[in-house]
Amino acid sequence: MNKNKSYYVKHALGLALLTALSAQAMAEISLDANIELNTDMTDTATGSTTYDQDGRVEVNAFARREKGDYFVQGKGTVLLKTDGETAVDDAFIQFGSARWDLQAGRFEAVNLFPKGKDTLVVHAGGVNVYEANLARGRVGDGGGQFALHLNASDNIRFELGTVFGDPEVDGDNTKAFAGVRPAVTWYSGDFSVTAGYERVSYDLTAGGDVDKQGYGLTTSFKLAGADVNLSVARLDDSSSGSDQKTTSYGANMIYGNFGTGLIYSEDSVNGVDADVTTAYMAYTLPLFDIENASVTFAGSTSKADGDGVTDDTTNALRLRFNYAF
Repeated sequence: MNKNKSYYVKHALGLALLTALSAQAMAEISLDANIELNTDMTDTATGSTTYDQDGRVEVNAFARREKGDYFVQGKGTVLLKTDGETAVDDAFIQFGSARWDLQAGRFEAVNLFPKGKDTLVVHAGGVNVYEANLARGRVGDGGGQFALHLNASDNIRFELGTVFGDPEVDGDNTKAFAGVRPAVTWYSGDFSVTAGYERVSYDLTAGGDVDKQGYGLTTSFKLAGADVNLSVARLDDSSSGSDQKTTSYGANMIYGNFGTGLIYSEDSVNGVDADVTTAYMAYTLPLFDIENASVTFAGSTSKADGDGVTDDTTNALRLRFNYAF
């Protein structure tokens, strides 16, 4: 394609996009954005204190149409990062009815290990913490995902999440279902229980395979005005060359603008045992009483113990600015 033709095509596509965005048919699209900027200080047992700053502008587009008992909706989220990179967070289409729907694209399935106000959580020692999220979603270039949702009643919701291809770039992309993740949630007022299972299995291009399965159970409720989450998750990894078992526990609460949590994990890899305990907290304040502008002070402290653990302590602080516009 010559330069003149390329120039014409680019500008024609741009004009078509502007025309579409200004058309009446697009008037129901919801657009919003926010900026989040983090300034961090991290100290480990074996290294010097490090300082870093990162952040992103998040741009969201959402639209939904209904006809009779059925609906179609779509969402796209673009991240413009301060390091100059761009990324996509959510990009999916979802359609169905109040009783069932199918979701396809890039998204996250139900959370089996919620961490509450997890503004900053840094684990020490490289000890694995399993959060029942291997097949939760937002996979990379190596695959895609579908999820089927069924609302059996006003109190019971079922989700079957699937990942096809493979969730890692070194897989062979030949699995129709590289990951499956059924989960069920029971609600009653402010109380809920969610239980789920996941299995990830596929072959590696260089030989060997990935074979992991896990379970997650979480309960959420209100206590004296606070939102509380209690979770447990268990991983068994029998991939080629690996014999790993990880059990993680989480407890956290959010009360107003304050949140705190505790995570404890026991990890055994080929007979080498280690554990890690991490506590974290965060407090958010309005910025000059300006709407949608806030500053959050967050901290995390972690202690690891066991064979092969060198960086056994990690402490971190974060200053986060957020503005939605």
